[in-house]
Amino acid sequence: MPGRKKKAHEARLRRKGFIPVRLKVKKKIAVPKATRMASISKMESLEEAQPGSLDEFPFLSDPKTMEYVEGSRTMFIMRGLPGCGKSSLAKQIADAYGNTVVCSADSFRYVNGVYVFDRNKLQESHEKCRELARLSADSSINVLIVDNTNIRVWEFKYYLEIARRRQYTVVLVEPRTPWKWDVRELGKKNSHDVPERKIREMAGRYEIAVPLYFGWFLNGDDSARVLTVGEQVLKQLGEVREFAEEFKCYSESGTGYLDLTKYFTREAFTGNKNSIHCTAMFTKYGKVPGSEAYTTSEMVVNSCGQVFRIEIVGFLITPRTFGARVRLTEYQKKLWGQDDYETVNHGTPVRGVRSRNISGESEGWDGGLPSSPSLSNRFAGLGIEEEIFDEGAADNLANSATEHESEETERDYKFCPTWGFGRRAHITLGCAPGIPPVQTGLDLIEVVSTEAMTSDLSGMESTHESAASDLESVTSELSLISDPGTFSIKKGEARCYGDGRWVVYLDKSIHVDAMFSGFY
Repeated sequence: MPGRKKKAHEARLRRKGFIPVRLKVKKKIAVPKATRMASISKMESLEEAQPGSLDEFPFLSDPKTMEYVEGSRTMFIMRGLPGCGKSSLAKQIADAYGNTVVCSADSFRYVNGVYVFDRNKLQESHEKCRELARLSADSSINVLIVDNTNIRVWEFKYYLEIARRRQYTVVLVEPRTPWKWDVRELGKKNSHDVPERKIREMAGRYEIAVPLYFGWFLNGDDSARVLTVGEQVLKQLGEVREFAEEFKCYSESGTGYLDLTKYFTREAFTGNKNSIHCTAMFTKYGKVPGSEAYTTSEMVVNSCGQVFRIEIVGFLITPRTFGARVRLTEYQKKLWGQDDYETVNHGTPVRGVRSRNISGESEGWDGGLPSSPSLSNRFAGLGIEEEIFDEGAADNLANSATEHESEETERDYKFCPTWGFGRRAHITLGCAPGIPPVQTGLDLIEVVSTEAMTSDLSGMESTHESAASDLESVTSELSLISDPGTFSIKKGEARCYGDGRWVVYLDKSIHVDAMFSGFY
């Protein structure tokens, strides 16, 4: 943080009556190439192995994850009973990074340097803690650490709202000390003389925090770059006569000008509209069967807060949705909990026709252009070059990744790159008005089944009844598109599978870093 910005932040805190906060500021870590490559090699070996030791947190031990956190916005929310080691762990995180603020209600309970717990001032200390977090987030602090017990989910709901508004990736952190549930030992170890009776009571109220979904979250810069690459793909597709003819009904009324960057928006998305992610498991706050078991599994617990390399192999475009297609590694597939065989909603929105959404409820469709901000408008002021895709965005985003497949395999599966387990993996970039983001995955399931048939891969996974049903359901359609149209665009190729279903494959995959965590 520049000196002027740091002083302005500290001045705001003083005006609010806060104890002065000492901000640790470091220069951005310049990781030597040899070290970076060693980190990538380590990550590749990790992706082939089981999760690491319970004593290791990736944001404190993995160089790749630490480099990501250093240059992104991350909020660590500590959870645990008094004496379990929360504050010690919070200090380790704070010491590991620059531009960090620790927000703790305990820090506002000192009188003349002595800790004094006054139940009558309990609410006041938490209000000051929340205000400190808000001011710090507004001042673009990179790493925010909320160091409270946070026994129940509602206790840290305010901080989650800050994270959504200011584009922070949230990581819930619980110490892994052997005595974290030993009430007698916690009574001895806690530094504020909390009695065993109170600790036992708190333990009985402890809630498992199940998010809306788990996924791999891109930081702000990479989200903007991928969205811009997607925007370029849409513009280049608009120059393909066959594509323009099929989508002309969605052009600006009266002009005939096709600009799908205004047609597909992100207004229906939960959370910050400028952040993108690849969903690994939709848990719906615990309402989905098996979601609590997934949340508490060793694989998920150990992977939260870890950075993974995400590979984008192409794009999917339908009249309903626009998304980036993701190819998962074998390790990432172990975190995959989505249903690759979910029933597909075949309702395609058409001008003047009433369609049904995923829940089956009828909703209006007038085919008009949305009045909400478009992809173009949101990123116009970010200083991103208009022709980033033409200038080799895939190369800019790759940063020394090793390809998943050999060149021969890449050629063999060029038009069916994500068949098999994890086929539904994607990043939703935009939706037509009235269409929920979940529709992107359903559209992708249908497209992948079609690709499998046209690529003569129908025998793969044939033992799965749902897969066989998927393949059978598109057989009749394939008689009309047995020779899908293939068209060249800059940096890739486009294919049409009929009914407004188009896919684009990049000449070179895009690789971005993304942190695995939950959206709460």
